[in-house]
Amino acid sequence: MARARLVTDLAGRVAAEVERQHRLLARWLGTECDSSVLDELRESHSPGFTMTTAEGAALAAEDLFSGLAEARNTAPGLEIGVDDIELVASSPGLAVVRFRETHRHHGGTTQRRTTAVLRQDPAAPNGFRWQHVHETTVGF
Repeated sequence: MARARLVTDLAGRVAAEVERQHRLLARWLGTECDSSVLDELRESHSPGFTMTTAEGAALAAEDLFSGLAEARNTAPGLEIGVDDIELVASSPGLAVVRFRETHRHHGGTTQRRTTAVLRQDPAAPNGFRWQHVHETTVGF
């Protein structure tokens, strides 16, 4: 029973972090927000963060954040929803999560299936820092 409770707590914290991250990203890309939003996004990632984009590009943290720095409010009104959040695997230091992102902007909708590796860090929001993300476009 205690193990099931720990897994449920972990899954809840992972889901909260996925939702928090995407709220920040939508705010950064879709509004004239303060630069502290980008700082919060940056601080949410591990120093060795990597990402494989939906287009297949491999990015290091510095590549991602230099691109994001130029992208504030480039998609005014952008909304990003996340659902189908599933804790795929976990160990004492890591959690692997899969979820679907739905981006809505100017009447259009795109979706991605995303898998992320989160590194546990008690000092980070919800106890996690982002280590790796891999996105795959979902066709309609």
